[in-house]
Amino acid sequence: MENENIQANTPVTEKKKKNKKKWIIIAIVLVLFIAIASSGTSEPTVETPTDEAGVSESVNITDNSKETETTSAATDKIEVGSTVSDNSVKITYKSCNADFKKYSQYADLKKGNKVVQAVFDFENISETDISLNSFECYADGVKCDSFYYVDDYDDPAFASISAGRKLTDAIVYYEVPANAELIELEYEADFWSEEKYIFIIK
Repeated sequence: MENENIQANTPVTEKKKKNKKKWIIIAIVLVLFIAIASSGTSEPTVETPTDEAGVSESVNITDNSKETETTSAATDKIEVGSTVSDNSVKITYKSCNADFKKYSQYADLKKGNKVVQAVFDFENISETDISLNSFECYADGVKCDSFYYVDDYDDPAFASISAGRKLTDAIVYYEVPANAELIELEYEADFWSEEKYIFIIK
């Protein structure tokens, strides 16, 4: 009887128990990792403006079956009237003004520059509250500054939207060179993958 108790508490038995716990912990970590990775893999989509027949087309950004589509949200050029969405937010690019003039007379605009305006709607299509990311503006590949000298400035950056709710008519303004040929607004679609939606201002 005494020998059985000694055998039950031998170092070999304790080592087996520790190994078993280690493998259980590793299995739990792997399951959590797979669950997190699979939840963030939904592909963003773009809904293009309606055609002449009034038919709206929904296009998967990562589907390269058409010449007008690209393989990544980071390189997709989104025009006014389009809607993009992923698994948390739907963004509608409502309008833009490539030569906005209704700013304050006291604005200190640099010589040779102009102001551009873009208007967006955001809809939280997830089941939890979300915080929006900020836009960055580039004119011919050069980063531009935000412009604040307007009455209705309503930058959506870091705004919070409850599940199933909307933020409408969010407006951004930027000061850009007047002779810029390509003006783009970048919005970070996914913090982890760093994919971006690129909205074109014409």
